Amino acid sequence: MVSQNCSIAFRSRHRSRRARGRRAAVALEFAIVALPFFTWLLFLFELSYDLFTQEALDYALQGAVRQIQTGSATSLTSGKDFITQALCPAAKGLLECNNMWLRVTAVSTVTQITGGATVVGDYTPPTTNGAVPINASGLDLSQYTNLANANTGSGLPNPYCIASANQAILVSVVYVGPSFIGGVLPGVLSTSFLGSTVHPTLSTAGFVTEAFQPGSTPASSGAGPAPAGPCTVGS
Repeated sequence: MVSQNCSIAFRSRHRSRRARGRRAAVALEFAIVALPFFTWLLFLFELSYDLFTQEALDYALQGAVRQIQTGSATSLTSGKDFITQALCPAAKGLLECNNMWLRVTAVSTVTQITGGATVVGDYTPPTTNGAVPINASGLDLSQYTNLANANTGSGLPNPYCIASANQAILVSVVYVGPSFIGGVLPGVLSTSFLGSTVHPTLSTAGFVTEAFQPGSTPASSGAGPAPAGPCTVGS
């Protein structure tokens, strides 16, 4: 009887050690697999976010620039006005307005807008109009403006201008969104901006304005930034 009890106790301890060993092995395997697995999920989430942001930004921009094309935006005398009254409403609440950075410029020809590509309809394909403005220091928005009428470049031309009739115009918007994978894999779908890791998205629209009647440009009231001037090539 004593021998049988000892045998049972030995087998019980042996099974307990094997169970602990299996649990330790499972924990080790999970630790090995978890980091790349969750990194991959984070990458997929970031990619999905990028596609959503791009579609939403393209939709908002092409709706907003219609006001410039038809002459309805001549009363909007700053980038802040255009973002607040045209671009942001066109986004339908899908994007954060404070994260939009805008640039409106005149170009000499439609060919310059497209980089030699054929224009289809009113707008040029966004993929043919340059790249996100990133340099060695990160995202460079020195030639853009935002809701605060901020221009991060000192002494640079006003990034917003008022279009005239029959004029080739290029409008660019950079949306500065959060980066989810940038904290894990710096530089992957992300860059730095003002001390933060961000995910920038670019949308552009190139078009020729219609033959609308010129509007009057409001004079400066002396309070706040001066109204933007007319769009001129090279300004």
